[in-house]
Amino acid sequence: MAIFDKKQSFSRREIKETFRRDSGIIPKTGGKKFYEGQRLSMADKSFHRKYGSEISKQDFRDAVRDVAMAKNQARTFKERREIEKRVNYLKKIGGIK
Repeated sequence: MAIFDKKQSFSRREIKETFRRDSGIIPKTGGKKFYEGQRLSMADKSFHRKYGSEISKQDFRDAVRDVAMAKNQARTFKERREIEKRVNYLKKIGGIK
């Protein structure tokens, strides 16, 4: 279930709490996980002050797009794969297709 199924927007604190409580299973990896520290740092890096205090679904999409754009600047396949994992996880949390 996606977080935006319940409300239209969330505060950054609520987003961070959602990331903390999530199981962390990464889609399309056969059950690999992001651990709690990794998820919290991902939330901090992805949803910084640029998006304001309330994160709407469009802000969430913009943040996912920003992370995905970093894939073009990655130099190695391993870096690109890690960014892909982050993007897939963020899409799963936000309910973005």
